[in-house]
Amino acid sequence: MKAFIIKVIRHYRRALLQGFGDREYSYQRYLAALFGLIGSVIALVMGINSILIDLYVLAGALLAASFLLFLSFSLLISAKYVRYHNMMKYMALTALLSLGVYLIYSGGVSNSGPLWIYIFPSVIFAFCGLKVGIMINLIFSVILMVMLYTPNGYFLATLYPVAFKSRLVLAFLTTVALSAFYEAARHSSYLNMARLKAKFEQESQIDELTRLPNRRGMRKKLRAAYHKAITTNQVFTLAVFDIDHFKNVNDCFGHEIGDEVLKHVSDVLRNGLRKQDVLSRWGGEEFLLLLPDTNGEEAFLLLEEMRKLIAASHYDQANEAITITFSIGYCEMSDAASLSEMIHLADISLYKAKQTGRNKVLAYG
Repeated sequence: MKAFIIKVIRHYRRALLQGFGDREYSYQRYLAALFGLIGSVIALVMGINSILIDLYVLAGALLAASFLLFLSFSLLISAKYVRYHNMMKYMALTALLSLGVYLIYSGGVSNSGPLWIYIFPSVIFAFCGLKVGIMINLIFSVILMVMLYTPNGYFLATLYPVAFKSRLVLAFLTTVALSAFYEAARHSSYLNMARLKAKFEQESQIDELTRLPNRRGMRKKLRAAYHKAITTNQVFTLAVFDIDHFKNVNDCFGHEIGDEVLKHVSDVLRNGLRKQDVLSRWGGEEFLLLLPDTNGEEAFLLLEEMRKLIAASHYDQANEAITITFSIGYCEMSDAASLSEMIHLADISLYKAKQTGRNKVLAYG
């Protein structure tokens, strides 16, 4: 039985977390579904027990709650009824709170029914989050006190000792407060983890030296640009830059100066870009440039200007100016070429530019 319950919990937790993009949303749906399953089983067992001891009204309330909780569980785990998930969450919560009100009213078995309300605060916060959870818990606390302290027990079908009432209310409010602090801490931790994840995800897509997108980050941008171009019938051009004779810079001045040259080149290129262009460090001394909404003819004029800009710039090292030039190959988007093929074709034209004298811009074809 224990193994079966663990298997069910793991299965539906995995299904729900995979089924929703927002993990906080998934967390609440997962807990609502899990509670619906466990609550329906407990209510069913208690309902059957109430029938055996001739408490038929209590049995009816428990069996009705069991049915509603199981219905909410069934719909929450179904991807077919996503539009009903929020409604099912609140239906399960309503069934729970209604059962709690009835247990307070009737006393349950030997006036022990109200003791079940201690599970409500944590369940409510798990279902609804901090702000809505505080509001619902406070409303239920008011209902609890009105039922217990209305003169002559007007809203009660049983009698509770005064000491029991005060302890019940104080213990419930304490549970609400502790559950609220826990939920606030959990939510704060969740937000911090989300921020850290976003930060690390961003950092993993940025080249540490040049602060340009790296290959991983650029591939993400390329896929988005390719999809947009396909769906909107637009065109773009990809260009691959390679610093000419960069190995000589490293050999003559050292790798630290080579790194400074790369940063210098990155800054010069970045300043020469249009707002919509995206430059990345593709690897080593190679850069890849995305030119959205730009055909091959327009790209040649832009790339030629960038080549001249780099050639006119110098990196000064110990009173010696290091001249930097680029070879550039580019490829205009076509329906016949995939994204990987476009990069390959731009590489081929770059290789031809290097073979035919360097410091030039060549298109594929």
